[in-house]
Amino acid sequence: MPHASSVGGTRIFFEVHEPDAPSELMPVVLLQGLGLSSRFWFDIPRDLALDHGRPRRVVTLDNRGVGRSDRPRGPYRMRDMADDVAAVLDAAGVSRAIVAGISLGGMIAMNFAIRHPSRISGLVLLATTPGLPHGRLPGPGALARLFAMPLLRGRRSRWADRALLPEGDLDRAAQLFARWPAALRQDPVRLGAFVSQVAAAAGHSVGFRLAKIAVPTVVLAGADDILIPPVNARRIARRIPRSYVQVLPGVAHAMPSSNPRIIQDALEILERMER
Repeated sequence: MPHASSVGGTRIFFEVHEPDAPSELMPVVLLQGLGLSSRFWFDIPRDLALDHGRPRRVVTLDNRGVGRSDRPRGPYRMRDMADDVAAVLDAAGVSRAIVAGISLGGMIAMNFAIRHPSRISGLVLLATTPGLPHGRLPGPGALARLFAMPLLRGRRSRWADRALLPEGDLDRAAQLFARWPAALRQDPVRLGAFVSQVAAAAGHSVGFRLAKIAVPTVVLAGADDILIPPVNARRIARRIPRSYVQVLPGVAHAMPSSNPRIIQDALEILERMER
């Protein structure tokens, strides 16, 4: 299994999803959210790599602490998690890429863009925040749902589902999350790593530095997201010079569960921004 060697010798697992034929399109890196491995992208990497007419190389990785990556002692730092991405690009032989991240993955993506500007050609930010002082925190009820997730050990409840889905989709939760139990059995959310990643998120604060990001950036949020209120998307976009923002009605935090093509849609917007 391929691993990149990163900060402190931490081994970061990654996979490269290749198109059927060479592509001139910029590669894409996908970064998952809190406690989740790259398995939780499900079919999205393959669909991107084999997208009819727009195939491209796709790199996925397991953030430190989850999946098949090492679990060094925490707490983790956002700068190290951003440098993990750079180490993966080196190991994969990718000089520059579009980086797409959801939630914690979006925070990592912003830090990567600031720390490694020569390695990035575009950003896709889903359901994420600039951190304090510019970002808005979730309410206590949403935080309770978030911190309960590792304790549920893959068991679902309507109360927990509301952390990820809008009210209108709760009756379809079993269908929308049908593949999550198998992924959680393979890569369970471990409490220690979860807390270490939460520490990285708590230290995340890029609002004053977002103006340094010079690449086209697409910022998407769900209007019904209770974990990361959608106002955060607007605040990010106001600070990144070349940005596009959209708040999607009837969508909550688990954006790819509601729309598995959301990354493809965002990449199309990026391409239009570059013309």
